[in-house]
Amino acid sequence: MKMENNQEFRGKKLLVLGGITLACDIVRHAQAMGVYVVVADYDRNSPAKKIADKAVLIDALDVDAIVELCKLENIDGVTTGFVDILLAPCYEVCKRLGLPYYVTPKMLTMSTNKIDFKDTCDKYDVPVPKTYRVGDLIPVEMYDKVNYPVFVKPLDGSGSRGAGVCNNEEELNLQFKEAVSYSSTNKAIIEDYITGRDFLLDYIAVDGEFRLLSMFDRYVTSDRGSAVNYANISMAPSKAIDIYLDRINDKVINMFKDLGFKDGLLFMQGYTEGNQITFFEMGCRLGGSFYNHEKKCIGYDPVDMIIRYALAGKMVYDINVIDKDIAKYNHKYALDCNYLLKGSDETVSEIKGIEEVKNLPSCISTIQYHEVGYHYTKDRTVDKPIFTAEIVVDNVIKVKEDVAYINNVFDVLNERGESILINKFDPEQLFD
Repeated sequence: MKMENNQEFRGKKLLVLGGITLACDIVRHAQAMGVYVVVADYDRNSPAKKIADKAVLIDALDVDAIVELCKLENIDGVTTGFVDILLAPCYEVCKRLGLPYYVTPKMLTMSTNKIDFKDTCDKYDVPVPKTYRVGDLIPVEMYDKVNYPVFVKPLDGSGSRGAGVCNNEEELNLQFKEAVSYSSTNKAIIEDYITGRDFLLDYIAVDGEFRLLSMFDRYVTSDRGSAVNYANISMAPSKAIDIYLDRINDKVINMFKDLGFKDGLLFMQGYTEGNQITFFEMGCRLGGSFYNHEKKCIGYDPVDMIIRYALAGKMVYDINVIDKDIAKYNHKYALDCNYLLKGSDETVSEIKGIEEVKNLPSCISTIQYHEVGYHYTKDRTVDKPIFTAEIVVDNVIKVKEDVAYINNVFDVLNERGESILINKFDPEQLFD
């Protein structure tokens, strides 16, 4: 089991690359362990910088500059949290300075190159969709081979930017051009569009052994089609948890072990439909806010793990005491209720119900992404989250009651007194 926060890292310095809202949890947790936390990125107004012990305005992709910063500040460890693009510079900085970082080069390529991910999964009989094309252009002869609908995405993108479903040749041409524009290598992928329920799952690795910590189903309102960056509601355990543990879990773990992954965090994303499970992506970082649920429901905290590894080179967890079916959550239900903004030119003038949500007995945490006065316009951002409520309940009735309550009390209004939230998810549909 992990050691409790008891200031055992007092005097140590941790550099966190990227100061987005979710990174605040890394900062607070490290500070509770006695750590002096430095946050660095290009945005002087990053939320995590406001609570860090020191904020540094620097390009987090500039490895040379980050290395010099670490030397100047006598940094003991470097980590990052939620942004794929920061994984490679974090790895390179740690490599140059001889600091611990659990990520390996193969983890990086599988997390950022979708073809490498799919080719590797194919080798280990881990199910992935068929690929039609990878490149910067669509050859004429390929159009006759495509079975619509297909899914198009950047080769090396993240966060679902530039990705979309195509039902005909016209949509394919438009979406392919869009996907290429989001790719750093100017390449896109065309693959079978897999349908069903979107899911995310988390693994931890300790000394070469693996455990599945969670499997969340992602639900969206009917007008959205699919979850992009944010689902309306994510809920664990997944309805497919038993099928996954019986049929796929051992294959994934065998793949990870054979690739030499030893420590750290790994998530995978895909779709379930009936008895079929298909993956389309993986990552080697913290994902979303599921770590709060994992801490509450099963007693294991991935945020704690990455801080300890960055500063001590060890996860400080005995993985052998973790049950192999712990992701079933022992009859508990864990939910992320995400509320997203709509419109292309709006100002947040009032936010209603936050205190009521916080006072809900089942609410374990909330995340507020923007304050009153926040103005947004149409840009290339896929989703615009404003608030997340994380709840844990122990029966289906409470799931429905508490989500309905949050839906009822929480709202965001513009200057005209109109709600600027996209449609809220009906909790009755969670158990259809």
